[in-house]
Amino acid sequence: MNHIMTHCRENNTRLIWNLAKNFWPHRNIPWPNIDIGTILGCGCINMRPERPRRDNQQRREKRITHQGPTRLFQILLSESAYLIWVLRCKRVIQEKVLTNREISARWTHTINKRLTINKVSASKIVRNEKFTKLVKDTWDPALRNTQEIQANQP
Repeated sequence: MNHIMTHCRENNTRLIWNLAKNFWPHRNIPWPNIDIGTILGCGCINMRPERPRRDNQQRREKRITHQGPTRLFQILLSESAYLIWVLRCKRVIQEKVLTNREISARWTHTINKRLTINKVSASKIVRNEKFTKLVKDTWDPALRNTQEIQANQP
């Protein structure tokens, strides 16, 4: 499993992790090295900014969980790992090899689908301020970052 998720030389593994890393909008929170432990424990991960602080501030900072970035990282990690598994099964069992463009399109579709589910949940199902704020904190930085990249392309 470790080989399939992180070390496989097939295009889909490397490409999907690069897409997830490049989508990550939080420059003050570094993208961690992905290994099987990170993938299996993604539900327990708490993302915190990497800033030099004094002792008292460091202790306080350790207790603060940044819910938006943490949730986005958990989504990117779990969805990317699942897609790697699905594409691996498609390649090995069905003997269908996808191009980089097809892999990128599948990853983008997966993340867009997750965003849509979150938007619908926040606006029509849950409809409370706390959850709506969590959804905005999760997706707004990434969407702003994506818009900036698209605006700078020729």
